[in-house]
Amino acid sequence: MSVPVAAALLLIAVLGHAMAFIWCLAARHEWKLSRRTIYALSFKHDQTRRELRNSLHLPMHAAILLAFLSVGFFANRDPLSFVYSLFLTATWAEIWHYASHRAFHLRALHWIHVEHHKSQVNSPFTAISFSLMEKLVFDLGLLGLLAGIDCFVSLNFFGVAVWYVGYLAINSFAHANFELKSKHYLRFLGRMFTSTTYHSLHHARYTSNYGLGTRVLDRIFGTEWQDYERVYDRLFSEQGPLTRLRQRIDDPSAKPLVSRSLDTAQLGNPFDVSREGGTQ
Repeated sequence: MSVPVAAALLLIAVLGHAMAFIWCLAARHEWKLSRRTIYALSFKHDQTRRELRNSLHLPMHAAILLAFLSVGFFANRDPLSFVYSLFLTATWAEIWHYASHRAFHLRALHWIHVEHHKSQVNSPFTAISFSLMEKLVFDLGLLGLLAGIDCFVSLNFFGVAVWYVGYLAINSFAHANFELKSKHYLRFLGRMFTSTTYHSLHHARYTSNYGLGTRVLDRIFGTEWQDYERVYDRLFSEQGPLTRLRQRIDDPSAKPLVSRSLDTAQLGNPFDVSREGGTQ
């Protein structure tokens, strides 16, 4: 194994935890970037301990990638293969994340995802808190298809690895309880890409906004919260953060565009937010 490959695998293994601790420091020391709070609610008393316990198997994505690499996959190293490998990984990851994430909200499969959803208000460590099975499903589904493509079109390990680095960063941003983007973000990049607020609504309300880095599939399938942009704008106004988990902004019809057949209609909500003052 070359030094660059080993360094990339090591970075992928530790980056999730490293970023979580950076956000922890940002919140504790009130860095400027952490001051735009999304939910003015406290965490459950045992949340941090539970999330850290769940994070112990997080580096498995580096081990799984190493296993594929060890049997000969992703061996191409030319610059062009890096570009198309990165593009294919990013595209498939967005599709696979949306499909698997939405499927995890079915009653029959929710046991896979339930551990992650115990965190209704995100902490710095929510981004690294997943069940072992959820990590296996996501990583094997992601890398399995890429390995299949690699049998016909040789893919580049570093293209896949760079996507993982970006994913770990985006996933960490998405689970902070403070908005990092600017006031004008929704006018340009935010029309297509998600934000911390976007995923915070998914955790607090328990459904919809399933996308990883983009809003594309949520819009296509009608699973985006209609008041998302109003919530985002509120954070930059005098009204400030939300104070209840299921709080909607202004429009009483603000709800997903389609029937929530994959959500609480079939699943029920095993975490009744009314016990924590979450209902309006």
